[in-house]
Amino acid sequence: MEAVVETPLGPVRGSEQDGVRRFLGIPYAAPPVGLLRFTAPAPHPGWTATRDAVDFGPAPLQPADGLSQTLGLLGQHAQSEDCLALNVFAPAAPAAAPRPVLVWLHGGAFQTGTAAGPAYDGARLARRGDVVVVTLNYRVGALGFLHTGVRGGSNLGLQDQIAALRFVRASIAAFGGDPANVTVFGESAGAGSITCLLAMPAARGLFRRAIVQSAAPEGQLGADEGAERARLLVEKLGGTRADLDWLRTLPGEQILAAQAACAEPGPRRIGMFFAPVIDGETLPERPLDAIAAGAARDVELIVGTTADEMLLFTLVPGFGEIPEAVLPQLVATRLPGPPETALARAEALLAHYPGSGIERFFAVETDASLFVPSTRLAEAQSRHQPHTFMYRFTWRSPLQGGKLGACHALDVPFALGTYALPKVRDFAGAGPDAERVAHAMMDAWVAFARTGDPSHPGIPAWPAYAPPRRATLELGAVCRVVDAPGEARRRAFTEGA
Repeated sequence: MEAVVETPLGPVRGSEQDGVRRFLGIPYAAPPVGLLRFTAPAPHPGWTATRDAVDFGPAPLQPADGLSQTLGLLGQHAQSEDCLALNVFAPAAPAAAPRPVLVWLHGGAFQTGTAAGPAYDGARLARRGDVVVVTLNYRVGALGFLHTGVRGGSNLGLQDQIAALRFVRASIAAFGGDPANVTVFGESAGAGSITCLLAMPAARGLFRRAIVQSAAPEGQLGADEGAERARLLVEKLGGTRADLDWLRTLPGEQILAAQAACAEPGPRRIGMFFAPVIDGETLPERPLDAIAAGAARDVELIVGTTADEMLLFTLVPGFGEIPEAVLPQLVATRLPGPPETALARAEALLAHYPGSGIERFFAVETDASLFVPSTRLAEAQSRHQPHTFMYRFTWRSPLQGGKLGACHALDVPFALGTYALPKVRDFAGAGPDAERVAHAMMDAWVAFARTGDPSHPGIPAWPAYAPPRRATLELGAVCRVVDAPGEARRRAFTEGA
């Protein structure tokens, strides 16, 4: 069945399937091509004739990523710089009142990803929760996060997200959604984006609630770091400075090739070459500092991680084994505090991590990059917002005989209900137990989007997060509330900071 909706930019024609109306590939900003490359998103001129919205738009221009393909996060989609489009999934049945809106931001380390990935289909969540789900593309890699130093020209991918949220506010009522009740949720780079949005003046008031899944809340670059990475990219391109007129003449594929040739300089900093930049303008200060000062006091928040985040990256070729003798030195580079005591503190910290080799190192990395910073985010927000909650996802992937554990990205298909799709279930698992986990998570997200409280009959009562109790919901084969999980490790990372 067809469905036509009038948006502020023009009418769109979608389709209906299994009780959900789907409107795909709706532009929310002008194509960022030609003179608009490396500029903030510009308004779309709109259209007058009814526009077909039955196919996803192209993925952002990005390098091939075997890991995303393995996890069902990318799919076989065309790529283009003309990628600023979003998708709306809305129940077909009439509603007595406007429905809550959930806006999904995809992951991909700020260099890959697309809302069209099979795992990101919003129809199942929309149908089960009687909510409107929006998914969107934003610019990634150099095209989205090159720090050129030009006023307004930083963090373009984040500015794309803000433009999409403005489109949602202006148009979602036509799809049956409530523009005054918007929840942003996302995973990995999408969740890291939300951490930044909480601190960005331009995003204020565009959403009421946020769900941050497996973010690196401290994964931003300083302006000097961003400028140095821009210099390195320009060097790979054969230039001497970030001249925008020149950069706009280059084929996108050439920029991608230069981007692929860049590696994060020096000791491992954040694990990504391009990332949000604290530029003093679009992102004025470190998000954790801004949130600690109350910048997002009006936003109700869920924060969480998976239990074994970094085990996902055992799928990436080249890691191999890490000799035990060098592990303390590697861990020392991840610790805050005085450098002269870092090695001794690293050796003490490792006493909390049994095992050996690469698995032990990845366990440390899970806590250093994701779990411990996420507790800092939740704690900072809890000082201002009583509706702050934390979870830990413990369901284990069946892939590779269970060796991945509850790894990074595993919670995505459970939050969206796509766990049993053919391209996803090898990673996520299927069957009655997986279904129970998906229902528990989807219903919690919907309850939170509807009321600000994620508790529902399918899980134990979920208390708010605050020290010293640090109540955390474990979401897995067994759902239960635990107090201060991983507390010894958390303390070891924060002592001496």
